[in-house]
Amino acid sequence: MTLPDHWWLLALVVVVQGLFFARIVILRMRGKGVQPLARSAQAALAVSGLAGLAYGFVQRDPLFFLGQACLLALYYRMQRERNDLG
Repeated sequence: MTLPDHWWLLALVVVVQGLFFARIVILRMRGKGVQPLARSAQAALAVSGLAGLAYGFVQRDPLFFLGQACLLALYYRMQRERNDLG
């Protein structure tokens, strides 16, 4: 089995988004609500989403591209709502 072209983009996406998923799971298991993210963590999540978009584009994978676009749109909406209410 060979690695796909631009595998490092996929690795970046999987690692960063996996860490955010693990963070949410750990906080939920402890009975805590999801805590706000630091600016650096927000930037890392945005970069991983953009890397996912780039990977989907260069691999010509419309499903992966659409999934990452939806993730970024949802993240942007959640950030906007939090900032409007806070």
